[in-house]
Amino acid sequence: MPKNHEFGNQKLSRKLSLTAVLLTLTFVALAGCGQDKNAEANNTGSSTSVIENGADANRSGSAQNDKAAKESGNAENSSNDAQKSTPSVPAASSDAVSSPTPSNPSQNPFEVAGIQDPKAFLNTFKALQKAVADNDKEKVANYIFYPLRVNDSEKSLTIPNKKDFIAKYDQIFTDAIREALVNQKTDDLFVNYQGVMVGSGELWLRRDTDNPKLFGVFSINLETVAN
Repeated sequence: MPKNHEFGNQKLSRKLSLTAVLLTLTFVALAGCGQDKNAEANNTGSSTSVIENGADANRSGSAQNDKAAKESGNAENSSNDAQKSTPSVPAASSDAVSSPTPSNPSQNPFEVAGIQDPKAFLNTFKALQKAVADNDKEKVANYIFYPLRVNDSEKSLTIPNKKDFIAKYDQIFTDAIREALVNQKTDDLFVNYQGVMVGSGELWLRRDTDNPKLFGVFSINLETVAN
């Protein structure tokens, strides 16, 4: 074969080889660019997804917080409405709780009966006891408030005045009535708003309505003795 022809073939072969190498490099470069673009696209998509997810999470959290705050506000309003609709009960005072009692019972045990001068009452009571013990009808009649009410097991009598009382004295001040009065200890007298009771209720005394320092018997109960 002529040398010129062989040299031409070798030159052509080197051109083809160089072309093939260039094509290969071009392909590799193109492939690398494609992967970079895909990675960038993936990264962009991932970042966008993360951002969007974060925004969604924030929106969801904010919505939940708003809902919770709204429900809390509604609950508080409901509680306030309930308190407004429920009538308040004002708190009780010490004056309402405490029962009315004498300021010093040891000095005035008769205050609940409206007796403001216990010494004057006791003086009258002891004078009445002495008059009954002495069977002094006139003096006993001075310690009676008229009309006097006398109760027995069958009926009630009204003694209108002193004269009528003295006339019926023995029927009114029986032995049992006199004994109950004479033997009554002043420390054992029962007192309430109606007056002062002797014995088991045989006699009742009170103060005069017009004269608070005047005291007398206003009721006698014979049936108490009979029972």
